[in-house]
Amino acid sequence: MRTKLALLILALMGSSALGQGMPNPFDAGLGVRAMGFGGAQTALAEGSESLLANPAGLGWTSGMRADSSLSSILGIYSVTWLAAAMPNLGGGLAYLGVGGIEDPEGNPLPFSQFALAIAAGLDLGPFRIVPFPAAAGVGIKYNTVRAGEEGGSGFALDFGFLGRTTTPFGEGRLGIAIQELGFGPTIGEEGDGWSTAFALGLGLRHPLGLTVALDLTSEYSAVGVGWSWARLVEVRAGLRLQGVLQWAFGLGVEWGMFVLDYALLTHPVLSASHRFGFGVKF
Repeated sequence: MRTKLALLILALMGSSALGQGMPNPFDAGLGVRAMGFGGAQTALAEGSESLLANPAGLGWTSGMRADSSLSSILGIYSVTWLAAAMPNLGGGLAYLGVGGIEDPEGNPLPFSQFALAIAAGLDLGPFRIVPFPAAAGVGIKYNTVRAGEEGGSGFALDFGFLGRTTTPFGEGRLGIAIQELGFGPTIGEEGDGWSTAFALGLGLRHPLGLTVALDLTSEYSAVGVGWSWARLVEVRAGLRLQGVLQWAFGLGVEWGMFVLDYALLTHPVLSASHRFGFGVKF
């Protein structure tokens, strides 16, 4: 079973994935806006993307919003994501499905995962815990996985912190996150669970619409830049280093209460990854 699982991970994530835990839907970069920045979002997370990058972002989320996205990863598999967020609370569902994979004997090896994320964030300002505006959050992720005739399930916790300050260049942000601290699903007695990730993020938002972000994590490094015009259109670009160097490009358009997002992440060998997002603000 370990041989089959290793082949599956190779097919899903590429050779660099063997140094990590079992791939899961949350590894796919479901946040479309975030991936337009190359994945640099730890310090900028708000709304439903807080479920993926930093649960503390829910503490500074205003209004209600529902999001959906479809991600085509490396031309190999796709992930569907449905999420909603409101001030202090958020939740999301993800489904990953793969077909056409065979084990060494040529037998079909279907692979699918269903995942749930729930998180809460809190603005720490009223409590005066730190001498600057800050927020904290915690989330829980549950996942079930099926590979061939075997399956498993597991859970993990996320923790996050955000701080911000005013600079001559705009609002500066600091983000810290611990993601997937727990067991994650395993397959068989010796299956691989999720790997715990640690992230440090820096961000800057200029009043004229310029956004710059940097993420340093235990799994990848990313830098991104974006420019928005009247909060109607945002153009994004980024670099991501995760075993290989990848370019990212993104575009977001707001029309009334509706939001459309697109992100493209290149790969030097495999096909590019495409992400499409649709959101509704209430």
